[in-house]
Amino acid sequence: MNPTRYEDLPRTRGLPLVGHSLAWMRDPIGLPQRLQRELGDVFVHHLGTSHPVVFAHPDAIGDLFADEGGALSTAAGWRPFFGRLLPGGLLLRDHDDHRHHRAVMQSAFAPAALREHVRVMNERLPASLDAWPRRGRVSAVDGFRRLTLDLAGALFLGAELGPELDALTHDFETLAAGVAAVLPVAAPGTALRRAIEARERLVAYLRPRVAARRASPTPDLFGRLCEAADEHGRRFTDDEVIDHTLFLWMAAHDTTAGSLVMTAYQLARDPAWQSRVRDEALALGEVLPWDRMHESPSGELVAQESLRLHPPVGSVPRTTLRPCVIGGVALPAGVPVRASILLAQRHRAVWSDPDRFDPLRFAEPRAEHRRHRHAYRPFGGGAHACLGMRFAMLQIRVVLHHVVRRWRFGLAPGYALTLRPTPGFRPADGLPLELSPLAPRP
Repeated sequence: MNPTRYEDLPRTRGLPLVGHSLAWMRDPIGLPQRLQRELGDVFVHHLGTSHPVVFAHPDAIGDLFADEGGALSTAAGWRPFFGRLLPGGLLLRDHDDHRHHRAVMQSAFAPAALREHVRVMNERLPASLDAWPRRGRVSAVDGFRRLTLDLAGALFLGAELGPELDALTHDFETLAAGVAAVLPVAAPGTALRRAIEARERLVAYLRPRVAARRASPTPDLFGRLCEAADEHGRRFTDDEVIDHTLFLWMAAHDTTAGSLVMTAYQLARDPAWQSRVRDEALALGEVLPWDRMHESPSGELVAQESLRLHPPVGSVPRTTLRPCVIGGVALPAGVPVRASILLAQRHRAVWSDPDRFDPLRFAEPRAEHRRHRHAYRPFGGGAHACLGMRFAMLQIRVVLHHVVRRWRFGLAPGYALTLRPTPGFRPADGLPLELSPLAPRP
């Protein structure tokens, strides 16, 4: 069968100049779903100055992830989003350069390192959660944002952030808002300009600490990156250490916090599943150790389902380097493409009642995520699959363990969720959770 020509793809128009950008900001889940219903599994989307080809079917997403640099560029795909703000991160590197940097960084996420990360999380979380109100209302966005930044400070920097926490939290939030900015201009007062200034402050915070870590190595991520070397003894430069630390620090802080917020939202709406997770947590005890993760199966199912409905990144960008065929479409060079993780993870050809929160879809005998190899990719895939995916899942589960042991939590009657993309999915109102403390166990 001959491939479909790029010129013949269905496409959207939207408003002059901005296309569907404003509609997407208002409804980052509903708009892509509507376009998929109207246009099919492949369409050209009008988003500001960009007109990417969106692929929604897992087959095509498999094609995108199978390309290891021959026809597609990950760096060119992400550069419009991260180029000014996180220029040296792994997603801004291709081919041999990417493989070299990823290999050097891999040790920071080896099983021994992850085991230590879990120990530190369990140790620090009680004090972090003491800052939440014992009873009443809390902003889930603010609460989980501060909590994950505190954990990132300990796990990545080995530092007690103390009075610096508020300033760093603000700068990371500003950086994330710049990544999601609709207008890619850095004029005074714009989100991008504020994000650039926030990055400068974060670099100024890290730079004097590189030399200190090289002189006195530490086991945290920052220390590992300062000392890491390849098989030829080549080490990262100071700038590369800072770039990788900022990128990973932001990923752990922003995307994991967003995933925790959306998991809390789902459990607040579903008291039965909240109780299942809590019963397992109470049976396990005060901490969730590395070697007892299997005793919290409900926590894992809930985390998987939350990541399916609200993946950390809704679509993964690439740019074609040369003419190629992806998902049955003949594409010329220089075309932006998107693997829509959001749409693939709600595709009706794979998932039953896909918009419903149903953690048992991941359990045997259903195991819907195994119906197609690329139907469930919350952390991307291929050579650029998220390096910290296991870390992120562990953090979600450990934090959830500690939260459900302290509180029952719900939403105000009639609460309606409104999301905004930043760059994942974030409640526009901060998600006010109603907390009720658990009675002490006898």
